[in-house]
Amino acid sequence: MATELEDLVARYDRRAITRRQLLQGLALLMVSPHIGRDALSILPAKVADPVFRTHTINHVTLMTPNVARSKAFYQTLTGLPIRDEGTDYCEFRLDGGFLGIYEPDPGVEAGFNHFCFGIENYDPQRALAALKASVPQANPTLEGGNQVYVQDPDGVRVQFADVSYKR
Repeated sequence: MATELEDLVARYDRRAITRRQLLQGLALLMVSPHIGRDALSILPAKVADPVFRTHTINHVTLMTPNVARSKAFYQTLTGLPIRDEGTDYCEFRLDGGFLGIYEPDPGVEAGFNHFCFGIENYDPQRALAALKASVPQANPTLEGGNQVYVQDPDGVRVQFADVSYKR
């Protein structure tokens, strides 16, 4: 059992398995100390490194045909301070991010539009290349020169930007 335990911990230290998988392996060893390495093979040999290590949700974007109405609703609901506003948008300040409410362009539906992950040392060209290499099925795009977007498997738009974007 000591060898199996050491192997399990070493795999976790190398980030080859997640904390959950470590706990599953420890539980298996507790239930049957003579389980052997073969039974631990249910755990993957390696967990892929993520494309990015995100730190924040920088913002959430909602589209509305009536910005004034939505602004009043969210002010009443949350009391959030205004970060910036114009006739066709309002951005509410949040700790570490913001909630953006915008009038949609023609052809864009009202409602939830996307959310944005904040990344340290963000470089849009490197981010786009990394996403195209890692998840080409997510249709990575570069928009506005510095905003990288993908679509998750359910069609949700996800943006990537520097953690300081619009702070």
